[in-house]
Amino acid sequence: MVVFKTNFNTKNKIMTTAPSMRKLWFEHVAKTRRKLQRTNKEATHRDAMKEASVSWPKEKVKVQNKIKREQRRAEKEAKTTAVEASRNS
Repeated sequence: MVVFKTNFNTKNKIMTTAPSMRKLWFEHVAKTRRKLQRTNKEATHRDAMKEASVSWPKEKVKVQNKIKREQRRAEKEAKTTAVEASRNS
């Protein structure tokens, strides 16, 4: 089982399936909007999307690497538990 943590609605909400890229994109937009609103209280969602599209490719690579890393960790854990189970039998 792969566990993903996201900052969408609640901090460190644990999910058992990978969040979609669409959901992660909108999380990134929301984060960008919060940053924009520090200086410009009139920042809209559309403005945030424009600004977020600049930094999204870099963020997307980070997210994809994290997903791969979690999958490798889960596979390694499953493999070690299988080996331990075969040794104990």
